Amino acid sequence: MRNQRFYLCMTVLLAVLLAAGCARNRQMTQPEKDQMETISAKIAKAEKMDAKECAPVEYAYALAERDEALHEATEPWEDPPKYVAKHFASANKAADDLLNKTTPCWEAKQVKAAPPPPKPVVVPPPPPPMAPAATIMADPKYVYEGKCTKLTWSTQNATSAEIDQGIGSVGLSGTKEVCPKETTKYTITATNPGGPAKAVVEVPVFHRTTLYINFDTNKADIRKADLKELQTAIDFVKRYPDTKIVVVGHTDSTGPDAYNQKLSERRADAVKKYLVDSGHVNADMITAEGRGEAEPIADNKTKEGRAKNRRVEISEHGK
Repeated sequence: MRNQRFYLCMTVLLAVLLAAGCARNRQMTQPEKDQMETISAKIAKAEKMDAKECAPVEYAYALAERDEALHEATEPWEDPPKYVAKHFASANKAADDLLNKTTPCWEAKQVKAAPPPPKPVVVPPPPPPMAPAATIMADPKYVYEGKCTKLTWSTQNATSAEIDQGIGSVGLSGTKEVCPKETTKYTITATNPGGPAKAVVEVPVFHRTTLYINFDTNKADIRKADLKELQTAIDFVKRYPDTKIVVVGHTDSTGPDAYNQKLSERRADAVKKYLVDSGHVNADMITAEGRGEAEPIADNKTKEGRAKNRRVEISEHGK
């Protein structure tokens, strides 16, 4: 009886030990865990690309192979690596086949994004036209009343040009004679799409009067009979009180040139002295000079012509 109890206890204990040994699962190695994660990642990637729709058979097969490999890897086999490697290889191939089937299907479903529109071509604005330039001058620079001068002008980078004082449109360069009655400014305006440019020249107009004083031959004395004529000179300097005056003496052709030159200077000095002494002009505002017989205004072969050449001209100083 005692032996039967002993054998019974030993039988129960052996059964418990066998049951515990069978229930203990095998633990996967780290490389096996890494490989399982790779297989699961491939299947997860395929799921995101609609694997259930694009490759339902391959999807189901890949899941089954992965689960089978996981199961076999945790079974307590006598020789686990032999079975685990086989099932892992099969599961990995099934995951690859799933991706290969799913990827083109998913790509075909994608709406092709329209290519971005080409960048607009930015055309830089044309450079602004060069500013025009203009010059204008007069020759002679000044004139006496009743005389003329010649305007000369030129422009650069201009498409048109005009001059005021009634002249109007002109060529881009050129010349024109003008005869101003008073001191006048002439303005040329050169233009192009970039704007205008101006240049100005002033032409002073000086006034003068001629005194026909009946100087005796070879003399420079002012006679009482000539005082009325000298009133013309007084009236002239009164009209231009702030202007320098020049008195120029002339002779006829009687006598040598050198003598006539000196005589013309004395005649000019006589008129200058008269105007200064009479208080009508300051000495520093008047000059006197002689031209001898060099500038006749009449024929020296006649008595009347010679009388006209023995003269004094008084004018604004044009220098």
